[in-house]
Amino acid sequence: MGSLHVGQSAENERKVPPTRAGPWPFFARLNRALPPLAAGLVVSGVLLSTTWVVERQLTTAVLQADLDNLAQIRTRIESQLNQASNVSHGVGALIEVNRKLDVSSLRPVAERMLERTPVIRSIAIAPDNVIRVNIPQEGNEAAVGVNLAAHPVQGASLRRAMQTGEPVLGGPYELVQGGYAVIHRVPVYFDRDGDGADEYWGVVSTPIDVMRLFEAAEVSEQLTQGTLAVRGGDGLGAEGAVFLGHPELFRQENTLKTPVIALDGQWQLAMQPSKPSQMVTWLTRFAELVALMVGLLVTWFAVRWQAQQRLLVDSERLLRDVTSNVSDAVFRTDGAGHLIYVSPAYERMVGRPAQGVIGAPWLNLFLEEERRPIREATERMRQSEHVPFGPSRRDRVVLTTRLMRSDGAEVPAQVRVEPVTAASYGQAGLVGTLTDLSDRQAFEQLEGLATAVFEGAGDSIVILDRYRRVLAVNPAFERLVGSPSKELVGERLTIPEVLDKSRRRLEACMRALHQRGRWSEELACRLPDGRERVLGWSVDVIRDARQRVTRYVAVLSDVTTRHRHMQAMHHRALHDPLTDTLNRSGLEERFEQARQHAIREGTGIALAFVDLNGFKPINDTLGHHVGDEVLREVARRLSGVGRREDIVARLGGDEFVIAFYGVRNDEDVVGLGDSLLESLREPMMLDGTSQLVYVHASIGFARFPYDADTLDGLTRRADAAMYRAKETKDDTVVFNHDLADSTGSSYDEYK
Repeated sequence: MGSLHVGQSAENERKVPPTRAGPWPFFARLNRALPPLAAGLVVSGVLLSTTWVVERQLTTAVLQADLDNLAQIRTRIESQLNQASNVSHGVGALIEVNRKLDVSSLRPVAERMLERTPVIRSIAIAPDNVIRVNIPQEGNEAAVGVNLAAHPVQGASLRRAMQTGEPVLGGPYELVQGGYAVIHRVPVYFDRDGDGADEYWGVVSTPIDVMRLFEAAEVSEQLTQGTLAVRGGDGLGAEGAVFLGHPELFRQENTLKTPVIALDGQWQLAMQPSKPSQMVTWLTRFAELVALMVGLLVTWFAVRWQAQQRLLVDSERLLRDVTSNVSDAVFRTDGAGHLIYVSPAYERMVGRPAQGVIGAPWLNLFLEEERRPIREATERMRQSEHVPFGPSRRDRVVLTTRLMRSDGAEVPAQVRVEPVTAASYGQAGLVGTLTDLSDRQAFEQLEGLATAVFEGAGDSIVILDRYRRVLAVNPAFERLVGSPSKELVGERLTIPEVLDKSRRRLEACMRALHQRGRWSEELACRLPDGRERVLGWSVDVIRDARQRVTRYVAVLSDVTTRHRHMQAMHHRALHDPLTDTLNRSGLEERFEQARQHAIREGTGIALAFVDLNGFKPINDTLGHHVGDEVLREVARRLSGVGRREDIVARLGGDEFVIAFYGVRNDEDVVGLGDSLLESLREPMMLDGTSQLVYVHASIGFARFPYDADTLDGLTRRADAAMYRAKETKDDTVVFNHDLADSTGSSYDEYK
């Protein structure tokens, strides 16, 4: 049975001023204007795109012509430079072949080379870096006798040639004999003293006239007009100075650049790209204007057509929005109570087509046992309209009921019904809505289940607001911290106290929450009663629809027992069960940490390999239990040598390895060897025997990183040193580097 609610009539409700639905008028007009505007933009866009494609093709053609021209300029410059380099290398080769400077035979060859290479000013030959010969001599007398190595400007390129042994390109320089040139220097080497090794003899320099070079490359006019520039002083390419043209060309974004192989260095050319002709630019702008006008014309026609269709579209949209897009099912009856309209939401609610119930009595929408109370409530609503001095306003019925789905399941629903009266014909039937209550009931059940889970969870749960203040805690959290929820709510979460309060941990937590929305870690904490426990923290972020943080949910689990069990397992895995020192696995793990620390700090590590001498007779004569006690005592004594952070490990049997941090030199190792032997020299009084037990040892040392940079390498070298010490048949320490020769030697002997 449903529950009846009689409220005020819809007529009364219509007195409330209606609220505006939908967008504001400005945005509504904007939405209507978008399709015509889009049509105009598409047409204009197509025409503009075509215009721009043509313009781009023309621009690309001009650019390609500029690139071809720049490539030809580069080829001509490199060709002239290569001819000039052949002169320098040729003269240097003649001197190297003759092993001396034969001016009489060299001058005719050099003059012929100069005739064929007009860009070269002269050929300067400088034995021991002092110019002795200059071809041609006429006009170049001022350069003879110049010490190139001491020259304040040209000396740098000469020194670079001497250091590398390779030809270099220097300049451009202002020459002492007048003019402006880049200088190609070729160092000359040959066997001067007969010892079979080539020595530096001097240098051959060929000044290349810069202006002649670029005149030969046919670019003088471009340099004069400022459309071409060259940089790369001393052959440094893009890093060199600008020596021809305007430097501004290299700072422009659209400048065309190309490298030039300048002998043994590099230059860089920059050329200003050509612009399309004025006629092409004017035609392009005209075409763009036409495209915009055509787009505006299309937009105007589209607006006129849209205005004619607007009334029909608006009315259809209103009906569709009211009936189809609401989640509630809307129905309408005629005066006889038969259904004349049911909205599509009814099909989504019960799984049956709405058209199947059109023409049927409207009470058929409900289960048979639900129809009587609905009918009675509707009749009382109609009768109240005709009661003398009764309510003058119609009432409506609000009732909770049930519907039947097509699969046989029942759907809880709320029905709202009120009469509809037409002005001409009186009462014209009923209008009503059906609201599906399934989600509401499911949410209420889920909320109750979530509350039960929250209250009964074994793990401690705390919910925080965006400022990390406590909003709610479950009973498990109250038991954990020993405080009731009323003392915790509204306060910032400070208990349980995390023992490691490093800022890095908090930053890692917030970074994980920001990136992944979750952070989890096991932390050592102190509870309010003073107990220290290991708690597993799992924190999740809850965000709203705009991705803003609204809540933090933290779940705490006591993992102390498991954590201690894992620590014990880890300890057993890395330690020797007899002596409680590190085993081989533990040694590898600790040594890698020590190795990384030593690399960072720039310090050394000394690794000692200790082998007990005569340990087997102890086992054989006194028993294995005494031998075990001896090994434990040896481990204890070895652990007392050095510093607390040094590494002590038992590899098996009577073999031990000790790694000492911060060892600087051999004197430190000597002291450590003394300390190790001294710690073992005292006799041992052990439980289970009345005899004093004496232990002797042989020790080999290896140092990181001088002997090896890995644990295996250091262990092998220290082991070899230990066996060399064992050959002395006494307590002995041997360095690894004492084994450098075949016989080996120990630096000292200890008993």
